[in-house]
Amino acid sequence: MRARQLFLVAITLAACGGASTNGTPPVDPTAPDAPVDEIRALVEAYRSAHPGNGGKDWDVNTKTDDQLAADADALRLVSICGTAQRPIYPLLAWEYGGADHPWIAPEDGALAYCVYLPQATPTDNWAYDATADHVIADIYVKFPDDNPCAAQAGADQVAMCIGDASNFEILVDMASRNDGSDAGLNLSEASTELRLILGDGTKVHLIDNL
Repeated sequence: MRARQLFLVAITLAACGGASTNGTPPVDPTAPDAPVDEIRALVEAYRSAHPGNGGKDWDVNTKTDDQLAADADALRLVSICGTAQRPIYPLLAWEYGGADHPWIAPEDGALAYCVYLPQATPTDNWAYDATADHVIADIYVKFPDDNPCAAQAGADQVAMCIGDASNFEILVDMASRNDGSDAGLNLSEASTELRLILGDGTKVHLIDNL
């Protein structure tokens, strides 16, 4: 681990009172401002360094809070989107549920997509209608200028570079992370609409998962 990252983890954990206090996960507060070249290099290095479990060990989003607190590189990677969000890195992401498989054709997509996480109280970026059992969640491209589909219009900024339609399920799963249990919800059977936040702040429909 790099000394700078260990120092950041130490500061963060001291502020939180440990690996996780009152359900507050550890974070790297400087990660959202990290440049794309640094994060790309870190993603590639993390994938190369964690080939275990058939490659699933490189999926940073499966790490527990304690594992993140002990792994500064993984902590930095999961922190780039800021609070109440998680990044999906095509090079590191997996689809789980029966025939588990990594993100298909990651070279076609952007480096990272930020997905808003379940919240106990609805926000402008994530909401749950319990009557309809329906989630509406926002995502956006973390480094829009580095998106190979940046010149596409609207939802095609993601859809035209998704690589394979099954990859959408990985984004949908993150929008209902842990079936919403972290927010006191049960989203195991919920349908989902994903909306894409464009560079000008407007939102467009991306996909429905019924």
